[in-house]
Formats: sequence, structure tokens, C-alpha cells
Amino acid sequence: MPAAKKKVNINLIVKEDVDESFSGQALSWALTYGRYIIIITQIVVLSVFFLRFKLDRDHTDLKDSVSQKQALVESISDLEGNIRQVQAKLAYIGQVTNNQDAILKIIRFLQNLTPSDTVYSTLSINATSLSFNATSGNLRSFNFFLRQLQQDNKLTEVTLNDIQRQPDGRISFKITANVNINKFR
Repeated sequence: MPAAKKKVNINLIVKEDVDESFSGQALSWALTYGRYIIIITQIVVLSVFFLRFKLDRDHTDLKDSVSQKQALVESISDLEGNIRQVQAKLAYIGQVTNNQDAILKIIRFLQNLTPSDTVYSTLSINATSLSFNATSGNLRSFNFFLRQLQQDNKLTEVTLNDIQRQPDGRISFKITANVNINKFR
């Protein structure tokens, strides 16, 4: 039987010299850790590449959804404008009717306070003020009427602007006052 052949291992690179030099260390690092880094980088690149397809599809779907909703909002905008106009008109009507009720209550208030011998020649009423010219039969009726207006909290800043005694004994006067509209509602 012939003699067993021995395996011959020839290494021309001296290992100690390679490990000590910078190029040897770089080569050793590139052969061990570098390949892991390259594999991980390729996995990340491929993942991002395939994820781009999904994100593009999501973007397209969202864009279509936004355009559909925008068309819906534009079609409803005319209706919304009409609804807002109706609401504004209803608010104005409500305000006018409240003011009308308040003005009627002011007139009733004056009717209840006015002595029977007092006659109004002009009467101006709005939501904030009241002014009138009137003639009273005598000084006592005028005094009673003026005191009643000043004592009531529904009118504030009651001012006697003009007073004249007529030859027949009647008293002509002009009164202005601020209206506390909340007291009449």
C-alpha cells in the first residue's frame, strides 16, 4: 500500500504582518463586518423600493378621495350659502319682532303712566331712546307724570328738555329718556 499522501498547506502571506498593517486590518474588517453591512444595506434598499409601490398607491388613493370630497364640498357650498342667508334673515326677523314687542310694551307702559288730561303731540320710540312732546291739563298732572317716569327703572336719564305754560293754564313739555330695553322684554 502506498504511503498516504500528506496535505500540503502553503500560505505565502505571513499572518502576523497582515494583522499589524493598516491595509491588512482594513481587509480583515471588510471581509468580516463589511459583508454584513452590505447585505443589510441591500435589504433596506429593496424594502424601500417595494415600500415605494405601496406608498404610491396610497398617495393615489388619497388624492382621488380628496378630489371626490372637494367636488362634494363645492356642490354643497351653494346650499350652505343659501342656508346662511336664511339664518341671517331669520335672526334679523327675530330681532325686529323682539323690538316690535318691546316698542308695544313701551307704549303700554306710557299709556298706564299717563294722566287722563295729558295728550301727546309727538312720540318717538326706538330700542335705545324715547322722546315726546306732550301737553298736560295742569301742573299737578305734569308733576305726577314726571315723577312716575323718573322713579321707574324701565327708563333711565329722564330729562325735561322744554316746559312752557300756555295762556289757558295747560303745560307743554318735551321729555327725552334712555330705554332699558331688557326691562320691557
